Amino acid sequence: MKCLIIYFTGTNNTKFLVNKIKERLEQENLYFVETLNIDSTSIKIDLDNFDLIILSYPIYAFNPPVIFEKYIKNLKFKINQKVIIAKQSGEPLFLNNSSSYRLIKKIKKDKAKLINEYHFLLPYNIHFRYEDNFIKELFNYDKKLLDILIYELKNNYSFKIKYNPLLALNSFIFKIQRIGGVINSYFFRVDYSKCIMCQKCIKNCPMKNIIFDQKSKKIIFHSHCLMCMRCSFNCPTNAIKIGFLESWKVNGEYKLSEIDKNDELKGDYLLTHKTNFFKLFPKQINKINKLYDKYFNKN
Repeated sequence: MKCLIIYFTGTNNTKFLVNKIKERLEQENLYFVETLNIDSTSIKIDLDNFDLIILSYPIYAFNPPVIFEKYIKNLKFKINQKVIIAKQSGEPLFLNNSSSYRLIKKIKKDKAKLINEYHFLLPYNIHFRYEDNFIKELFNYDKKLLDILIYELKNNYSFKIKYNPLLALNSFIFKIQRIGGVINSYFFRVDYSKCIMCQKCIKNCPMKNIIFDQKSKKIIFHSHCLMCMRCSFNCPTNAIKIGFLESWKVNGEYKLSEIDKNDELKGDYLLTHKTNFFKLFPKQINKINKLYDKYFNKN
């Protein structure tokens, strides 16, 4: 059988997750997997040849990225086609549950079969940088959640996602972030004392929002910014200033594969970090541990 994973990635966290899902599905001989990374040049794809569709995206202010949402809206799912949502964010806030509501509405409209949605945890690309040991702890959580996804898929489990109007309202309110991205993009600047003109930001922008102006010999930012942070996050010399969010900027890619393979990292970061932010995590981690034990430690 064939599976298509449609995803958008800003700073490659979601791409890392998608590769993990693809690897497991093929290891288990469940599906042959194709992947489709959405950007502004992506053309509409025919879903008829696929038995399973997985939608994967980073959560931006309790919503999917607008480019991803618009792309899915224009697709046509088959009747009874299996669909899984695999979203990811930097924290397990309950409010993140609303990010998939409009996607679920589309799936139901086309009479496809939503199996379940899964919320994976990966590091922030804005606000502050996650330490490697914390990322390792999130990976331990994600591996169990992926085991659960595979188990439920194998056993033909299907779950009804409960609609919460208050969460939906929250998601609608925070759509203002999309306008904020457009406004803030006018304040993006390049520090030419640092810039080496590698043009990595131009080549990698998913919206083709950044250009090199031949006349002024400067890098120009237009107004189609998604706030994915790919340009500033991956700038090799930290030369891009991100307007009003400069104090929240994180620069430098996470070595996710290296962290994942590093067995010297204990993955026990939360034992010694118990501030208000980190108190968000144990409840969700314990919830997944209980479900994991139910499926895999029945004795």
